[in-house]
Amino acid sequence: MSEYFLKLPGDSQPRSYSEYEVREFLGQGVIDSETLTWKPGMDGWQPVGQVLPEKEPETLPFRKEKPDISPPPPTYRLRYSLFELSRLAFPACFILLACSLWTLWIVCFHHIVDYAEVQTTLRQVVDQLPSYVLPLIFLFSLLCIPSLAVQLVWLYRACANVQQFRVSGLRFTPLVSVILSCMPLVGMVLNALIIQELYRASKNPEEWMLQSPSLAVRLYLTAATALTLSLLFPFGVEHYLVAFFLIGSLITAASTLWLISVLQISRMQRELASRQADKLP
Repeated sequence: MSEYFLKLPGDSQPRSYSEYEVREFLGQGVIDSETLTWKPGMDGWQPVGQVLPEKEPETLPFRKEKPDISPPPPTYRLRYSLFELSRLAFPACFILLACSLWTLWIVCFHHIVDYAEVQTTLRQVVDQLPSYVLPLIFLFSLLCIPSLAVQLVWLYRACANVQQFRVSGLRFTPLVSVILSCMPLVGMVLNALIIQELYRASKNPEEWMLQSPSLAVRLYLTAATALTLSLLFPFGVEHYLVAFFLIGSLITAASTLWLISVLQISRMQRELASRQADKLP
């Protein structure tokens, strides 16, 4: 290591210092760049600023960048398009609603308490109708089956889309949803629970359990539960008119709320897939 001879303030004679110490003196202001110094091999004394070698710039240790191992954002793709089915849900809902209210009115008007008597009374009422009404009744009866099929197909496809999103923790698979919705009496309540799960999973598939259903979905569950309880309540003959208005109102409310929920879920699934498609390069 090179030795530099310096005469610091207060020293009677020069003393030897290392290069590191000389740089410390410069940094502390003890000496300046014009202070004379000498080291072995030099002909005479020279200013420190000319003798000290240039300090090499400090280099930071090389750090290898860690590769980005964060998982890619989830992609949501629709297995089925619900646009056409959601449009068909309008006539399907109103056809089934009209048939349900008409049958309910006949049951209450004739004070029917037996299912076999319902069929007999319906045939009698149809026979008493004018001839020009019969084709309309026949058409409506034919449309009931495809209207119900539209609802079940929409339910199956909406559940399949959510399953395609790879949402974890779902309770209802597409096939199970259809089977539960077709169960007598409790089928509408189960359908409302399925619709509620579909809404939450379509709103945010990653955190669907934290999502709250819309007002229409909550009211649909309430109306379906009240309708099921009303159908199980043993109304007396003298209260059949009250039963008709109560059950008819609940059927109308449940059908309307079901339709609103269907449109909301169809729209959310379409928007979810559209946002993902816009993010793709």
